[in-house]
Amino acid sequence: MDARIVDQNPDVCLAVWQQTVIHIWRGQPTVESIAEMVATCNELISSSRAPVTYLSIVERSSPPPEEPVRAALAQWSRDVVPRMVGAVIVAEGSGFRSALVRGVGLALATLMPHRIPFKFVSSVDEAINHLAPKLPVASGGAPMLRKVVEHLRSSMHTQMT
Repeated sequence: MDARIVDQNPDVCLAVWQQTVIHIWRGQPTVESIAEMVATCNELISSSRAPVTYLSIVERSSPPPEEPVRAALAQWSRDVVPRMVGAVIVAEGSGFRSALVRGVGLALATLMPHRIPFKFVSSVDEAINHLAPKLPVASGGAPMLRKVVEHLRSSMHTQMT
C-alpha cells in the first residue's frame, strides 16, 4: 500500500499516498496538527510533478475545531488549496453534527474563495469517487486509495487498544 505516515496518534492520522494527503481526525484537531498537515501539503506540492489531492475524514468522535484551528484551516484554504486539483472533506455522522462540520467548512470556503472548491461529503466512498478521476491509475487508483484509508483507520484503532 506504501502510504507514508507523517503523524499518527489516537486523535489524528496524517499520511501521504502517491499524490494524496490523507488526514483523519478522530479527536480534537489542534493548531499543531493543522500546521503539520499544511507543511505536508506544501512539501508534496513542491516535490511532485503530478497534481496533488487532499482527503480529510472527520470522524463522528471528532469535536468541531476551536477558533485557532478554524483560523489555521482558513489560511490553509486560502494559501494551499488553490495549488491542488481537489480537496474533499468527509463529515461522518448524521444530523446536526455532520451539518455543523459541513457548515464550518462551507464558511471557510465562502470566506476564503479559491479556484478549487472544497467538496464536502458524508461518506468515504463518495469522497474517493469524487477524487477518482484525479488519482494515478497506474498505482491502483480509487480501489487502492480505499484500501489505504481502511488500513490507516485500522492502524489508528490498534493504537487505541
